[in-house]
Amino acid sequence: MCKYSALMLPPAFSKADMHLLYVFCAVVEARGFSAAQISLNVSASTISRQISDLETRLGMRLCQRGRKGFRLTDKGEIVYAASHKLFAALNQFGETVDGTRGKLVGRLTVAAVDNCVFNDAAPLMDALRDFADLAPDVSIDLHSLAPDDIEMDVQDGRVAIGVGVFHKHKPGLVYELLAEEKVALYCARGHPLFEADTQAEVDRLLPEINFCKRAYLNEELVAPVSRGLRSNASAHQIEGVSMLVLTGRYIGYLPESFADIWVRQGRMRSVGNGKYDLTSEIKLVSKRGVEPNLVVKTFINLVKRRCGRKNQEQSKTG
Repeated sequence: MCKYSALMLPPAFSKADMHLLYVFCAVVEARGFSAAQISLNVSASTISRQISDLETRLGMRLCQRGRKGFRLTDKGEIVYAASHKLFAALNQFGETVDGTRGKLVGRLTVAAVDNCVFNDAAPLMDALRDFADLAPDVSIDLHSLAPDDIEMDVQDGRVAIGVGVFHKHKPGLVYELLAEEKVALYCARGHPLFEADTQAEVDRLLPEINFCKRAYLNEELVAPVSRGLRSNASAHQIEGVSMLVLTGRYIGYLPESFADIWVRQGRMRSVGNGKYDLTSEIKLVSKRGVEPNLVVKTFINLVKRRCGRKNQEQSKTG
């Protein structure tokens, strides 16, 4: 049964309609009726009937199904996006009500860039541990995404907050600085630059090499050294950049904390002995004009507290 079935809704939009939308979203996310049987625990024929009922109720065709597979119509795409916003608003309402009673319950949705697990400057794991101890009744939904996808999901209400490196701020979002991390230009064993011992040799070889671009940002804007370099490869996540660098055929930017394991193994080294290093700002992003509920506020405070401690430790050791 749909978890929102207990809500009192206006006559124009019934509890049964909510359940049909829930089924529709489950089918879209499973990419078909058959795959959705597991999550919905009903037969494919029942799901098919429910989707048909929803299409009749809304007066539009939502998806194509048959031998060619499952595919959303243009109207189906709009209904799916609107359904996600509706469920997010309902979750926000429930969590806000619970928050007014001072009880930490509900769901925390967070998105972070894919290399956060290696980054001590933004100790998300510590904050998540603190939160799990403080709010054991809250369900945590953690996503690992590219920066553009994080911003999109925060904007659409799919996640409450995001943590990552965002070089171009988007309207409608609020960005707060959490910490900074070093990013270096790396090459791997087998690459001509790996054996380059002098800056003169690096300068001679650079125009001849292939540079791996990070597809989620404008390299020429954030990394001036990349201007004019040849590039026939790009990666949408940090892991992809590291894979291409490790082939020994490309150079690319990686966070120092992420590349450290390969540097210690002697498989990678920075190009130019740090000459091309950059500093990236790790930021927390949230939706402008949306007051976070108690669950989200609590987690944000824990993240900031952990980052503050880490920054103090680094300033003492530095």
